[in-house]
Amino acid sequence: MEIAKVLSKSLDVELYAPKVEQLSDVLFKIKAFSDTGFKSAAEHADFIIVQGDSLRAHPFLKEAKGCLVVDLYCPIPLEYHQASAGLTLDVRGMTSNFLCDVLHEQLVYGDHFICASEKQREFWLGALTLAGRINAYRWPQASHADVSELVSLLPFGLSSHRPEPTRKALRLAFDIPSKDFVLVWGGGLYQWFDPLTPIRAVHRLVSEGARVHLVFIGVKHPNASITQHDMCAQAVDLATELGLIDKWVHFNFGWVDYDDRHNFLLDADVGISSHFDNPETRFSFRTRMLDYMWCDLPIIATRGDVFGDSLTKEGIGISVGFEDLEEWTQAITVMMSDVDALKNYQEAVSKYSQGFRWESVADSFRERLETMVVAPDRSLVRSHYKSANDSSGFLFRLRRLYNTGGALSVFSAVWRRLRPIRGSRV
Repeated sequence: MEIAKVLSKSLDVELYAPKVEQLSDVLFKIKAFSDTGFKSAAEHADFIIVQGDSLRAHPFLKEAKGCLVVDLYCPIPLEYHQASAGLTLDVRGMTSNFLCDVLHEQLVYGDHFICASEKQREFWLGALTLAGRINAYRWPQASHADVSELVSLLPFGLSSHRPEPTRKALRLAFDIPSKDFVLVWGGGLYQWFDPLTPIRAVHRLVSEGARVHLVFIGVKHPNASITQHDMCAQAVDLATELGLIDKWVHFNFGWVDYDDRHNFLLDADVGISSHFDNPETRFSFRTRMLDYMWCDLPIIATRGDVFGDSLTKEGIGISVGFEDLEEWTQAITVMMSDVDALKNYQEAVSKYSQGFRWESVADSFRERLETMVVAPDRSLVRSHYKSANDSSGFLFRLRRLYNTGGALSVFSAVWRRLRPIRGSRV
């Protein structure tokens, strides 16, 4: 939506989604996928931006003549690996393979790609290499290959206007005194997150007489099709076991409306995020961190992702170690007890957040569109992909041979195929 707002200032934009709600303050049309004009619009578009399983759900998008831009903001296979921990290995394995197949198709059919951070771009360049996208058709002069021509950085952004509170939401909802210190967890509780260590840190501080609260402002996903994660239950159980529930640790068992979230965040003192050491963490881009910055909240977060590794360097908060109770306790203590340090963090956050305004992050992408053309290697990689996935093709038979007889079987098959050619050259 926000990207469409920026692009619509200079381009004719249409936004398609599963469900739509017409907005009066936008310059573009919003339509549902079921709209009869969807296919025709795609056929005549100069640029098509897709994400998720769009190519599987709407195969005609793969035949569009315009530039196909694939949004790789979320590395789904990495998230699924964490979220599926409670399922059987067979189900996890088959689903992972399916998700990777869906992703591979996007890497093949896209003309250009966008992701959220430099760290993500390095990750996707590896995947794109395996998909055959680093080749002489795209960059004939191999010594000069600008990766931004293949993958642009387009992180999630912030509104250009700092939010103003319209009501006391968080403290009123959970009956928290105005002088008590409040940590806010601004998003869901998924398997890759570690809410347990911050809860234990709050328990230690409260046991020592500190008046500090931890509020999880939304633990139920707004999309009913998203399964509730066990980590939420573990967090609630731990807070209950430690005697903190509804006293010092609070859970909002619903979901805060997008347009009302600032009232909750502005009512807190510090935003926090904690996660485990895993691949999802390494390549994540937490949008909740942007909400914290939007509201000038200092941040305490686990290191390992793009924001966690930036906190100390940028002076916008404190990075702590994975599952490190001592560092969490110390970081919260600093924020609570050092008024000057807290003020410095707030000022640094306000300054640092300017670089994430939607107008800034999306405008550079708009400029990229001005020179973007259909990928020169489009025919090459697509024809190879179709051939490799053709059940009657030679490559398919090689894969089947490898699965049943290993590398020796593949070598023998290739040798038999090449022998007549070698013989004719003698």
